Amino acid sequence: MELKTMKTLIKIVKVIDTVSEWSGRIVCWLIVPLVCGTVYDVLMRYFFKAPTKWAYELTWMEYGALFMLAGAYGLLHKVHVRVDIIYNMWPERAKATFDALMYLIIFFPLFYVLITYGTKYAAYSWKIWEHSYISYWQPPVYPIKTVIPIAFILFALQGIAEFIRNATFAIRGKPL
Repeated sequence: MELKTMKTLIKIVKVIDTVSEWSGRIVCWLIVPLVCGTVYDVLMRYFFKAPTKWAYELTWMEYGALFMLAGAYGLLHKVHVRVDIIYNMWPERAKATFDALMYLIIFFPLFYVLITYGTKYAAYSWKIWEHSYISYWQPPVYPIKTVIPIAFILFALQGIAEFIRNATFAIRGKPL
């Protein structure tokens, strides 16, 4: 590949990796209010016989946001589950070729659908000012539904970086 093209690809991958790294570092702090809310609810429920109306919904919203928004960070650090029985026997270049093909065949089409429908889902929630009816608290759910397309966009961006890494290694025979 041309030197200028390689430098551009390296810059793109570094920017995406930085976004994924920092979004993961920021999002991990959602665990603090999640734990605090859960502990508070448990204390109120079991020690004071006064359960909260808001803790259940708040904790599932926080956990959902934490779980989804950490996806790109997980992909960056290669912590997602993978079945490696046969894959581990392959040479590194074959792994990169297989991964690049899987990004093209499965990952990108899937994330196109997830981002498209996630955006429609969130937009509709905002349009009707959707609220939860699970408890008396009835919090708005449109902010948490907005997390869905944001998380999938971050994840897809990291997928682009991983695809560039794998495709470059598959073509050149050496890492980016």
